[in-house]
Amino acid sequence: MTVSSSSDIPELADLPCIHDLKRKDGSVVFILGRREIGKSVMAYRLAEILGRPTYAVSPEQRPPRGVVELTLADVVEQPPIRSTLILDDLPVYASQRDYGNPLVRVLEQLVPVVRHRRKLTLICCSQSSSLTDKFLLTADLIACKAPSILYEETERQQVVRFYKKIAPEFERMSDSQRKRRVYIFSEAWRGWAWIALPQRG
Repeated sequence: MTVSSSSDIPELADLPCIHDLKRKDGSVVFILGRREIGKSVMAYRLAEILGRPTYAVSPEQRPPRGVVELTLADVVEQPPIRSTLILDDLPVYASQRDYGNPLVRVLEQLVPVVRHRRKLTLICCSQSSSLTDKFLLTADLIACKAPSILYEETERQQVVRFYKKIAPEFERMSDSQRKRRVYIFSEAWRGWAWIALPQRG
């Protein structure tokens, strides 16, 4: 499918898989893509659609108005219940060399309990699947933004095979289109979507 304009594809809020997320007590979402490609915008737009109190660990930028900023230590101390938690730019604070860090270990313990014990929607933004691949198979939704030019050398092979199918479409897009387009992969639905700018902030 060639994506030429927003009218050709649905906006995030219109996707059946997003409606499924709203009905769930808790869920895990991964947004993958290179730097400066709109992962954070998508995360905040998704949080806006879900309509829960929203918190964010965001090392490189302040979250928009209406989103409570947390540190990783805050999340360890008391992960917010019945809310949306955005972990923005995951490699900044959870690089492979930090896997011995107790804070990162707690995050690894958080992912399996978001659905039942925490009733938390967890949205993780990452430049590479290598830091999240152990959880990709249990994710409720994976959102693929335009990949890094080095993705074939840095991504897991399963992700490389998938990206090869959609990368040509990204290459045909303008820069502005790449920031507003995403390929969604979930059990309920898969395909292209566009991202409206969030209203908060």
